[in-house]
Amino acid sequence: MNKVVLFLHGYGANGNDLIGLKDHIDNPNNSILFESPNAPESCPLNYFGYQWFELAERTPEEIYLGLKKSYKYLEKILEDTIKKHNTSYENIVLIGFSQGAMLSAYYGLTSDVKMGGVISLSGALPQDILNEIPVINTKQKFSIFHGKSDSVVPFHRSQELHDFLLLKKIKSNLILEDNCDHGISMQAIEEMKNKVNEWLS
Repeated sequence: MNKVVLFLHGYGANGNDLIGLKDHIDNPNNSILFESPNAPESCPLNYFGYQWFELAERTPEEIYLGLKKSYKYLEKILEDTIKKHNTSYENIVLIGFSQGAMLSAYYGLTSDVKMGGVISLSGALPQDILNEIPVINTKQKFSIFHGKSDSVVPFHRSQELHDFLLLKKIKSNLILEDNCDHGISMQAIEEMKNKVNEWLS
């Protein structure tokens, strides 16, 4: 059965933004397939970009409503990916950046399917949302990365997500990198590579 890495880009970006990360993942015999779709909504702040949900006010209430709506988008993308590549949820690793990381974490916690794993890069769910969401899947595996100098998404959100996962007895690994702003560092890429190869081996 085919193995797939599905990248979810950040707010205002598009699928091309993350697809280059595939070149850093060990892929003997091209056994891993890669998908990096555009989010379904055009972004008002970037003519060439897309959004998984609106971020006009950036409040927990707005984010939570957006996550509930974009959950359905991601569910359809996953269903199409499974059919296209003749695979299963357990053979798919979700890798999300920023807004895509929020959606990846939300889906991983609230869906009733077990992914191969979820990697959250520079984005996490606010504590208010973590306190509200119905956690269904406690067998999901997570790897979380965040730069401590992030000027867009506060790094403490990833710490809170990690602590929340451990409290729920969900397997999680956390890396907080000094002097790293809102981006994907080489340390994040190395962790991503290791987790993908471990989870899809």
